[in-house]
Amino acid sequence: MKKIILFADTGIDDAIALIYALTHPEIDLTAVVAGYGNTDRDRSARNAAYLLKLAGRTDIPVIAGSTLPLSGETPVFFPEIHGEEGLGPISPPMSQEPFQRRTNFTKLFQLIKQHPDELTIVTVGRCTSLAIAWYLSPEVMKLVKETYIMGGAFLEPGNVTEVAEANFYGDPQAADFVCQNAPGLTIIPLNVTRDALLTPALVDFIDTRADTPLQQVIKPILDFYYEAYQQLEPGIEGTPQHDLAAVIAALEIPGMFSYVSKQVKVEDEDGYAEGLSIADFRPGVEECTGTGCARVAASMDIGAFTANVLDILTRD
Repeated sequence: MKKIILFADTGIDDAIALIYALTHPEIDLTAVVAGYGNTDRDRSARNAAYLLKLAGRTDIPVIAGSTLPLSGETPVFFPEIHGEEGLGPISPPMSQEPFQRRTNFTKLFQLIKQHPDELTIVTVGRCTSLAIAWYLSPEVMKLVKETYIMGGAFLEPGNVTEVAEANFYGDPQAADFVCQNAPGLTIIPLNVTRDALLTPALVDFIDTRADTPLQQVIKPILDFYYEAYQQLEPGIEGTPQHDLAAVIAALEIPGMFSYVSKQVKVEDEDGYAEGLSIADFRPGVEECTGTGCARVAASMDIGAFTANVLDILTRD
């Protein structure tokens, strides 16, 4: 059983990752840390709480994370991609008020201390909350077993600028800090996750098996997401499940991903290259070891990914 704390900015792809984690029989979802990103922090936390309620798992705590990047700049949200409330056409019938003015990492640190060397952190949003946790209590964070991040783009264009992927671009200072300081780090970048597509036909199939309130939100939010992606990338065959790929990576399914070990830096200065993820892929460069060295996913078995997703998301 894999104990996971999910750091999310709960928009549509985060929601699918969360639904997968809640459904998978080998994942013990220990907590959700919800921060800004696809939507604001309070909506992000509310959306996570709503999905947990649909799953009958209100025992899982939702921890209110960061509201701003480390730079203090006002974040930009994406209602045209994730909807006004962050879940496409769905307006969760829950208030955001319980999460307002509630940034507090005490519960996170308590959980980590209760399960030393057992917890896996999977970060599928901005790296801000994770970086803050390291700034506040590095000794506690060293008790985390391993960390997976969805972020960056290597040897491929970004998705918010010509060179930058959204999670790293949204807080490059936090991303750079985590990449250079978090031990046991695995990065699942855009150049791998953009091929993790769920086509409308696959979504329709999942919907034919949807017999729980949690499963029944999958089709409406992914249909909304697909229409948004048709504007972003006309003709794309489905919706990229960036965040879901990172959760699946944490399960270490044999053969699902291939990796290289690289020192990763993130450009955090204002300018053309802001948010650029940097690693040395030149031939003959030796792989690195130790702190500041990350496993970077280089490829994914798309057939195995699709089969696994269909298996989990159509379970009774």
